[in-house]
Amino acid sequence: MTKKKILYIANGNNIHDVKWISFFSERTDEYTCFLMCDTLCEFTEQTKSTLAKLNIQLVPQIEPLSIKSPLLSWKSIRQFKKTISEIQPDIIHVLFATPNALWLNFTNTSSVITTRGSDILRVIPELRTESGIKKLYFKYLFYRFKKAFKKAKYCTGTSQAQLDSMHNYFSMADAKLIRTGVDTEKIMNSSHDDFLPRELHGIKYIISPRFMSPIYRIDLQLETIEKLSDAILGEYTFAFVRGLQFDQDYYSEQLKTLDHLREKYGLKFIVFDYLTQDQIVAVLKHASLCIMTPVSDGTPNSALESMAARCPLILSNLPYDNDLFSGTCIKLNENTAESLRIAIQTAIDDYPDSVLNHAQIQVIRNGDRTNEMLKLAKLYESIH
Repeated sequence: MTKKKILYIANGNNIHDVKWISFFSERTDEYTCFLMCDTLCEFTEQTKSTLAKLNIQLVPQIEPLSIKSPLLSWKSIRQFKKTISEIQPDIIHVLFATPNALWLNFTNTSSVITTRGSDILRVIPELRTESGIKKLYFKYLFYRFKKAFKKAKYCTGTSQAQLDSMHNYFSMADAKLIRTGVDTEKIMNSSHDDFLPRELHGIKYIISPRFMSPIYRIDLQLETIEKLSDAILGEYTFAFVRGLQFDQDYYSEQLKTLDHLREKYGLKFIVFDYLTQDQIVAVLKHASLCIMTPVSDGTPNSALESMAARCPLILSNLPYDNDLFSGTCIKLNENTAESLRIAIQTAIDDYPDSVLNHAQIQVIRNGDRTNEMLKLAKLYESIH
């Protein structure tokens, strides 16, 4: 196979983006991998060092496109084309479509678009529902996204719902299901004990691994905590993750609620700023329960990691793929505090080993990172 140069348009601070890229960047005999991020992505020296160790070459960051600043957008487009001319990639791969797919309107290089959830399930559909003075602007944006998707050689999604959405909005019947996947063997066969945060040593805890943003409905979880029994509140610590990129107002509101619950009910809680991949796995392997309550989702890696780690799992009432999430977790009957309260009580009282066993089997079959990335490799190989 001829060595290919791939330019990824992605977020270098996003662990899932880096997982997609590093699978190929570490295969230096087959691929040379570049990463372009917009200027909203602020890199620490540690992140730059990590990317370099993974053989991911950073190219100059680029200002986001903005209809409000035509001159700035024109300069960004020029810079984008200059980078393409200098690198001459064989493939441009967009990870997370909004807003990154818009750049494909300014190049004829063969491209791949990967959606991962809210980009195609919420952001793009909402462009069609805007009314009032912004309607024309959002209509124009939708048209530009549609053009970019049509230009792409391949489009992939991490869940069936995403493929359905691409078909509904862009008449795409041939989008491919490729999940991010997790390193199932490593999770199952390594203890990860050395990576468990010291705050969690020797206690029973329930983990909410999704970041503190409105889309993940941490507020619903806190509303539910107020309804839990004294026995659960007395026995378990609740752990949350703020995330590197978060909604400051929403985060502040949740902290106030947590402080209130501590004062009124004696709630024990921990909020981590961020957890590394190894820390997340260690946390899941020792957790009593993992809870996720998003309003929109693809195939969440933290759920797959929970399944591989044999951690009891509660998910929202969303159309998750049955090949992974049927009979492998507790799904809420409805996305309400009462439904979540019942689910938590049920999981604490009696979470069957048979469900944990089935979860591990299904994640190996349908959510293994190597198997999923090899599907993408075949797409790359077909692009000439």
